[in-house]
Amino acid sequence: MPLRMFSDKTPWDEARKDTRSTAAALEASDEHGALAKPLRALLGQWKALETEREDTDDAMVDANAIIRRLDAMLDREVNNLAAQLLVENNRDTSAAGFRRFFPEAPSEVVRLGLASEIERTGKFDKVASELGASKEVKAILKRIEGLRTRGTPALQGREKVAETRGRVSLRISVWKDDANHARRSIYAALEQYAVENRLPRGYADEFFPVGRSTKKASESAGEPEST
Repeated sequence: MPLRMFSDKTPWDEARKDTRSTAAALEASDEHGALAKPLRALLGQWKALETEREDTDDAMVDANAIIRRLDAMLDREVNNLAAQLLVENNRDTSAAGFRRFFPEAPSEVVRLGLASEIERTGKFDKVASELGASKEVKAILKRIEGLRTRGTPALQGREKVAETRGRVSLRISVWKDDANHARRSIYAALEQYAVENRLPRGYADEFFPVGRSTKKASESAGEPEST
């Protein structure tokens, strides 16, 4: 049976388990214990990479949560602004005091993602200055500006996290390539050993985990087969 290579689709933890299984099998044999050394080194690298992967995943979860929260808060203030302007303009959406702030429907501003909404709401201050905004409108605009100020670095932070996660993903791919190289070398050494010692074909396969049938798995675990 050909040696099963790791690919980009191979689950990260599955690659670790397969590598560890082969290392343990080699160390259980007096003849092949030394072959496990590169695999043990790879397993050490796996742990370091896993810490980085987990940290970047956590950072992305945090970044997305912060951005969603800021987006929701900004949406609320945009709606507050629209409501206040409606009150001040006798609910006339065609009045200049409303239309200058919202040439489009307020709902269209609210539907924007945070980055686009930050850019769009940046136009409010100029309109307020030109029209002479009420203190109520100014108070809302101050809160909007505070959210815009917080939102920009939050978006930039997420971009940096995404870049870091991309680098970690690349290093994981490199790890899999290194593991495949080590495993191929070990497999070749085991096959050569089998030829030299007249061992059965498939000897090398015994050191590498393969998918097992449900029946064999249950037998190995000492569980009765279902009937």
